[in-house]
Amino acid sequence: MQSCHQIINVFQIMILAYLGGNALYLLFFALCGFFKPESRQNAFNRFRHITIVITAFKEDLIMDAVIKSALQQDYPGEMIEIMLIADTFSEESLQRLSHYPIKLIEARFEESTKVQSLKLSNANLNDKTEVVVILDADNLMEMSFLRKLNLCFDSGFRVVQCHRSAKNTNTPFALLDAISEEVNNNIFRSGHVAVGLASALIGSAMAFHADVYKKYIPQLTAVGGFDKELELKLLRDGIFVAYLEDAFVLDEKVQTSKIFYKQRKRWMTAQFVYFGRDFFHSLWALIKHGNINYFDKTLQFSLLPRVLLLGILGMISVLNIFIHNPVFNWLWLGALIACTLSILISTPNHFYRKETIYAVLYLPMAFFLMFSLLFRIRKTDKHFIHTEHDIQTP
Repeated sequence: MQSCHQIINVFQIMILAYLGGNALYLLFFALCGFFKPESRQNAFNRFRHITIVITAFKEDLIMDAVIKSALQQDYPGEMIEIMLIADTFSEESLQRLSHYPIKLIEARFEESTKVQSLKLSNANLNDKTEVVVILDADNLMEMSFLRKLNLCFDSGFRVVQCHRSAKNTNTPFALLDAISEEVNNNIFRSGHVAVGLASALIGSAMAFHADVYKKYIPQLTAVGGFDKELELKLLRDGIFVAYLEDAFVLDEKVQTSKIFYKQRKRWMTAQFVYFGRDFFHSLWALIKHGNINYFDKTLQFSLLPRVLLLGILGMISVLNIFIHNPVFNWLWLGALIACTLSILISTPNHFYRKETIYAVLYLPMAFFLMFSLLFRIRKTDKHFIHTEHDIQTP
């Protein structure tokens, strides 16, 4: 009986070390997000030629909005080129979009992926291009976006992640997704940059020096989670990713549990795949070259999604009430509090409203959807999972 009790304690210590480590990691960088480095205004140098690459798969209905937002930028028109990679669009849509002053490239890949579209954009870059911006079909840039980005490149950065924010919060899942986006921005972007570490990429609203884009895009092979493959390659080679917090791009948030499930399946699959592939390489790079950014990135991929972490910590904390061991009781409760605090302090003030209370009621559903994914991600990294969009205006 005593040996059984010891085995349970050892198992509990191992689980606590992992889940508690998750919670402390999130809390540390959430707190760091409050200590933002002092922003200094760069002196204007010159206008760079910027190519905006919009990748779209069967997004016929929503393309006009993102193109118009790009055309309305407060930036010299002759220094902008808009390139739309229109994958599997109808002939009617292609005809309509051809009237815009953009470089329209039709694509019909055997197996459509974002990497395929990016490689096609790379092959069609204008020789004058100095900066490449990647947008999704549902993204809308604020009017001064390119001006802010141009100034950021005056600082010598070669890769910049901009501030992606919610376009819509019209359903409980959309509101939860919007909050999750901002929590990610605080922990994995603001918090990391505050202590000198690289920002995380997020798949769109990203900008690259043209030389970086031309070098790394052809190396990508990902079916899903291309941004994770890309940032691992960049950080492995010592290329820092900056975060431009005041340059906003609006992004459509998932509105239903079905779309939430499909999107998170893609994200979780990519996260676990790239953790397995790169962890030991990044550990060796840390030991041999002191490459902390590369190692930290693989640590991020080992983290459980916050909804899962919060739910599991909550359930274990409740179960431990019936196991009369005060030490474990307090440790599990502490981990739960750390996780909860990391979310609360990373959530912007404008989300503290009555609609959020209603949305929180959907967290158990989100938890069970995410939990079911743990048993269904083994083979999904081999197939492209498309997230549907349908909102045309903010």
